[in-house]
Amino acid sequence: MGRSTLRSCFFGVTITAFLACACLSKAQVPVLLYHAHSSFGYSASLFTQHMDFLKNNGYNTITPDELLDWMEYDAPLPPRPILITMDDNYIPVYDEVFPILKARGMVAVNFAHTNYVGVITGSGDHCDWNEIKTMENAGVIFTESHTKSHQYLTSLSNTVAQDEIVGSKSAIDSNLPGKVCRYLAYPYGVYSATHVSMAMAAGYRAAFTTTDQKAYRTTPRYEIGRTTIGNDSVATFASKIGFSSLPTPPGAGFTLDNTDPNCTITASGAWTVSTAGSPYGTNAVVKSAGTGTHSVRWAVKLRQPGTYKVYARWTSAPDRATNATYQITHATGTSSVVVNQQTGGGQWQVLGTFGFSPSAPAQVLISDAANGTVSADAVWFEPAVSKCAPGWELYD
Repeated sequence: MGRSTLRSCFFGVTITAFLACACLSKAQVPVLLYHAHSSFGYSASLFTQHMDFLKNNGYNTITPDELLDWMEYDAPLPPRPILITMDDNYIPVYDEVFPILKARGMVAVNFAHTNYVGVITGSGDHCDWNEIKTMENAGVIFTESHTKSHQYLTSLSNTVAQDEIVGSKSAIDSNLPGKVCRYLAYPYGVYSATHVSMAMAAGYRAAFTTTDQKAYRTTPRYEIGRTTIGNDSVATFASKIGFSSLPTPPGAGFTLDNTDPNCTITASGAWTVSTAGSPYGTNAVVKSAGTGTHSVRWAVKLRQPGTYKVYARWTSAPDRATNATYQITHATGTSSVVVNQQTGGGQWQVLGTFGFSPSAPAQVLISDAANGTVSADAVWFEPAVSKCAPGWELYD
């Protein structure tokens, strides 16, 4: 009896000059944990609903490399970034999750325990190396390490635990030519400082737990939490990923406020949080006049080239600068736009229309080089065309 028959028995821009200010930044990226198995509440129908919710609300799935580049180097992410992970390499990852994601231009991570690749166990069938290679080559689902045999690492001797951590990485590297396995998910989310050291020594770039928390720039690289998703309704799913806390965009396109993952505040403590003046979201940040050494930057990674009308929002007050300057970096260079922040507060003010390319981040920056207090609240990128060209999507 072949595997296909048996399985049916079980299943029907690095900018290092900027550093985030930890005291102000709430920038976070949701990392989701699925198990593609009915005993964990998974179904293809519900997973499809979750992915359609993300697609319809402007989320962009990212890779672990993109997440780590953001955490370590402040590299821009696409709008509303989210990382999807699947644990245990169950066969629905290939049969169901793969086509669902591929049809929507999404990506995910498959954490596999390599001793059971292509093996049917009491919990069901698992993707084999050919299926894993197909998903990898398609650039849709990337397989990383879940150790060799999915044991509690803390129950093992150091020698065996190290073999579990190192051996699974070696198996993935040898079975997927050209790939370097760089990420580990601790089985059951159980680990110790010793296992963190082992992961580092083995050459993993980061490791993931099962702790329900989002990823911050300051999150320890070998203790990145994940939010478990099971048979959650779309409403519960939306709440878990923090959708209810995101400001509603004023129209087409996307917004970035001062707590967005793509907002970076210089690490000086000079910018302060303000809730006055009708900010977008819950607050804005303000800074007294300076020399330009303190800045707030919104920089986003676009999936497709496009032309956008760029807006800014600030909070007005009598002490605000009359010559606050926004610098917009676009496909053909950098443009400066001077505004009077004593007026127009709490409203979207257009800065201009610009073309942007995926080869460089779409960036808006404002500094304290002004004659009064500067307010940095939010920016909005609105597509400048009424109808998109064939094949062009705002969120891909």
